[in-house]
Amino acid sequence: MLAVMTTPLTVQLGDAIDDRVAEALDDYIAEGRLDGRIRPRRSPGGIAALVSAGVAAVLLPWCLILAATLPSTYQVTHWKLTWIGLDVAIAAAAGLTAYLLHTRNKYAVLTSMAAGTLLLADAWFDVSTAGAGFDHTLALAMALLLEIPLALCAWAVAVRELRQPISSRTGPSWRAR
Repeated sequence: MLAVMTTPLTVQLGDAIDDRVAEALDDYIAEGRLDGRIRPRRSPGGIAALVSAGVAAVLLPWCLILAATLPSTYQVTHWKLTWIGLDVAIAAAAGLTAYLLHTRNKYAVLTSMAAGTLLLADAWFDVSTAGAGFDHTLALAMALLLEIPLALCAWAVAVRELRQPISSRTGPSWRAR
């Protein structure tokens, strides 16, 4: 097998690939797309943007797999813990947001976004797991009248805080680089 891989054609192909890679690297360096250290310059989003794109790329097909394979019903053993844990997380995020807003701390943006997201997740799971009849109607009413509006308010608070001048907030400068 090794003899097959070292034929003149394979060697020529390897040389051609080496030449193309060397030319491409020269072009990248000349155009400033590489800093000469044979690695790309960091993008503004850096590794976080790459990881986020990877997560999205993996989760979309995963959702299709789940849609095809998950059972329509499932018996849960920690039902109370799940719901209590979610509500405690919402309360903690909302309480921390209130404290951080009161102290004019810039991190209120993060806790407010987290609170809004948790509220939306709560609304989604309340409605999608509620039994038929009154339970479903109640879950839908709570989602439409409480949880979704509160989530929107929390996100509006975060947007408002992002628009505030940095000098009006405490904590280390978040725009300093």
